Amino acid sequence: MKISQLIEKVAVKLPKNLRGPLMGHLTALRELIEGELEAARKSPDKEVKLAVTKKIVATCAAVCTTVGVEPIPLADFPILTALQLLMVSCIMHVSGREISRKAIGEFLSALGLNIGAGLVLREGARAAVKLLPGFGSAISGAIAGGATYALGRAATGYFIEGVPLPEVRKLFRNSGANTPKTPPALPEK
Repeated sequence: MKISQLIEKVAVKLPKNLRGPLMGHLTALRELIEGELEAARKSPDKEVKLAVTKKIVATCAAVCTTVGVEPIPLADFPILTALQLLMVSCIMHVSGREISRKAIGEFLSALGLNIGAGLVLREGARAAVKLLPGFGSAISGAIAGGATYALGRAATGYFIEGVPLPEVRKLFRNSGANTPKTPPALPEK
């Protein structure tokens, strides 16, 4: 399945109240994939690959931040997981590696992420925070965006920059603290 087809499937599953705000980000991601992604994959220049993966990470973090604000606990879990896996797949593609469930699973395992326990604990904490009136959803969105940014930064380090796995683990753990304070803007065309 092509990455652009995965984006379409994710877009259809979004809650109706989020489709409007997120369609701009998803459209930008699709355009990025259809054009720059292939060019970056074929380019021998690491800086070109880094620039494209930076756009991928920023766009996915922005989308996940917005989805994470959804006030219904755990309703966004499948959407966030799909977007994060899509982001890692895009970064793998830019690096020239073949995309497979096994390869993504190995990368996540190497980071020390037990997909089941890690995601359930993180999403459980986000769901609990959403029970707080008012700021709970905003905090939840920030956590979703920060986790997505950290995962994207680690994937970029590993697949594009060639950072060894022990260093990538540190990068992943530290990236959440260095998450941009405001949601990333849409990438320029």
